[in-house]
Amino acid sequence: MRLGRKLLYYMLGVGLGVFMVYFMFGDRDIQCNYFPNDRVLYDLRKKEMRLAADLIDEQGVVIADTGGLSASLERARVDFEKSRIDDQGCNVYFLKLKEMEKAFEIENCDSIATLLRVN
Repeated sequence: MRLGRKLLYYMLGVGLGVFMVYFMFGDRDIQCNYFPNDRVLYDLRKKEMRLAADLIDEQGVVIADTGGLSASLERARVDFEKSRIDDQGCNVYFLKLKEMEKAFEIENCDSIATLLRVN
């Protein structure tokens, strides 16, 4: 068999393989969340985020600077020493952003995450 024909068969097989893998696994959101920091941040990102009552004044204006909170959850680091982790109730995590020098305190419950404080 000539080299051209071998390359044609090879490319046809690779193309069909890529086509099958795309349709079997194409729309899945697969992430590697093996480390504790990544698992906490992934869990916070997929929940509804609410603001605590003391972050909102009487007119409904947010007092603290919460801009880019969802983007901040991508780059934040969890400080497990300052966090309060409870087996029965909600966990309170202390998140730090080095490039912005900000710190967030977020309460993580079953279906809702509440932003408690912004430093």
